Amino acid sequence: NKTHRRRRHPLGVTPARSPRGAAGRCMRPARRVLHRLTASFDRTVARDAAPARAFASLARAAASPHIRPRSRASMTAQATGSAAETAGAANGAEANGANAGVKPPCSESADAVDVAAGPGTSSVPVPPVPATAANKLKAWDFWRSMGSPKFHVAPMVDQSELAFRELCRRYGATCAYTPMVHARLFVESPKYREEIFTTHAGDRPLLVQFCANNPDTLLAAAKLVAPHCDGVDINFGCPQRIAKKGNYGAFLMDDWDTVHNLIKKLDEELPVPVTAKIRVYDDLETSLKFAKMVEAAGAQLVAVHGRTREQKRAADVRANWAFIREIKKQLKVPVLANGDIRSLEEARACLAATGADGVLSAEPLLENPSLFSDPPLAPPADKSHPLPVAGDTNVRLLLEYLELTKQYETPVRMIRGHVHKMVGHWLAEFTDLREWLNHHGGAPKTADALIPWANELMGRINLVRRKEGRSLPIPKKSPRALAREQAEEAKAAAMAEQAREDAAFEEINAKRQKLDPPAAEAPATAAI
Repeated sequence: NKTHRRRRHPLGVTPARSPRGAAGRCMRPARRVLHRLTASFDRTVARDAAPARAFASLARAAASPHIRPRSRASMTAQATGSAAETAGAANGAEANGANAGVKPPCSESADAVDVAAGPGTSSVPVPPVPATAANKLKAWDFWRSMGSPKFHVAPMVDQSELAFRELCRRYGATCAYTPMVHARLFVESPKYREEIFTTHAGDRPLLVQFCANNPDTLLAAAKLVAPHCDGVDINFGCPQRIAKKGNYGAFLMDDWDTVHNLIKKLDEELPVPVTAKIRVYDDLETSLKFAKMVEAAGAQLVAVHGRTREQKRAADVRANWAFIREIKKQLKVPVLANGDIRSLEEARACLAATGADGVLSAEPLLENPSLFSDPPLAPPADKSHPLPVAGDTNVRLLLEYLELTKQYETPVRMIRGHVHKMVGHWLAEFTDLREWLNHHGGAPKTADALIPWANELMGRINLVRRKEGRSLPIPKKSPRALAREQAEEAKAAAMAEQAREDAAFEEINAKRQKLDPPAAEAPATAAI
C-alpha cells in the first residue's frame, strides 16, 4: 500500500482534510461555487495588474476596471525640473518620461486638498472626489494638479492614440491630448467610441479633444469621458476642408456666439475643467479679443496656434510667437504655445520668447516621437533643420511603438500612418520596402508583420552607415514610379507627334487651296 501524503500548501499552511462520505458529497457543490469565486477573483486581480484596452462606452465606462479616476499630483521630472529624482527608471529614455503616469493614490476627501508633490516642489491641488461642476478645480489649481506640464502631445486626427501617447511619454512628453473626436459620432456610435477613445490608469495627464457645434451634443459626449481624463478640450483650430464642411474647428472663429456657448455649457455642467485650442487672426487686436472671449466663457486653459486659419502648411510660414506672447500677457489662465516646435531646443526657445506655460508639438512629434527627450536621442547635425532624424533612431522608436500597439489594440490605418511619418524619409531610398508597405494586397500590415520589416530596414540603414558613412537617405525612384514616368513620357511624345501631323495636314490643305481656288458659284436664277 502506498503511503498517502497530504499536499503541502505553498505558504506552509497545512489545509484541513475535507469531510468524506455523505458529508463530503454534500459539500461538493459548495466547494465548486467557492472555486468559481476564487478563480473569478484571481482573474480580476490579474486584469487590474496589467490594464489593457479600455472602452468609453455608455454601458461599460463606469464599471471598467481599466479606466478609473486617480490623483494627478505627480509628473515627470522634466515638468518639475528635478530629473534626478525620477524613480524606477530602467534607462535614460525611461527616466525622461516613462513614469509620467505613476501617481499617489487618490484622496478620499470630498474637497480639494494639498498633498506633497515631491522634493523641491510646492504643494499640489488634488481634484475633489467626487468632482462636480461646482467644486472642480479652476485655472491655475487645475494646471498645478496636472503637475504644471510643459511638453504636450498635440491633438492629431487618427495620430495621437494611446500607443503613440505612451511612446511620447516615455521620451519626455509630460501631457497628451487624444485624437480629435467628433462629438456627435461619439454619442451615436458605440463602434466609433471604442475605436477612437482608449486609455488606461497610467495615461495621465490626459485632455480629450472634441470638435462640435452643438452645446448639448458636446456635453453628452464630454460626460462619457469626464471620469477618465483630466479635462475636456474643444477644437477651434482645425483648418481642414472637413472642418469647413462640418462647421467646426477653426471655421467657428467666424461664429463667436457658438464658441462662447460651447465653452460655457461645459464649464457650467461638466465635472472636469474645459480647455480650448485656438488660432490667431491676421491682426493682433482681433486675436486678443477672441482669446479673452474664450477665457471669459469658461476655458481654464488656452492653447494658441501661432498661425491663421488660412496658413495650413507649417513649412510655408513661421508661427507668430509675438502674437502668442501678447495673448499670454492678457490672459489670466495658463496658455500653451503651438507652432514651430521641431526640437527640444526650439521648445525651450518658444517658452522663453512667448512666456507660455507649455508647448504643443504635432507634425514634428510624428517625425520624432523622442522630440522632448533630454538629452536628445539623436542630436541633429544642423540645428536649423532638426528633421528628419538621422540614422536608425526612428526605426528603434518604431519597433517600440509596434510593441505598444500589440499591448493596446490600434487600428491598422493609424499604425501605417505612424510608419510613414517615422521612417518615410528612408523609404524614399529603399523603395521596395515602401512598395510592400503600400501594397494593398496580401496579409494586413499588422504589428507582427511590420516588426520583421522594420528590422530589415534597420539592417539596411546600418549597412549604408558602415559602407558609405552616411546617416541620411538618398531618395530614389521606385520601379513603379520609373514605369509611370516612362508611360507619361511616351504619352507626351505621342501627343506631340499627333500635333505635328495635324499641323502638317493643315499646311498642305492651305497650299492646295491657294493652287486650286474653288470655282465661282453660278448666280441663282430668279424664279419666273
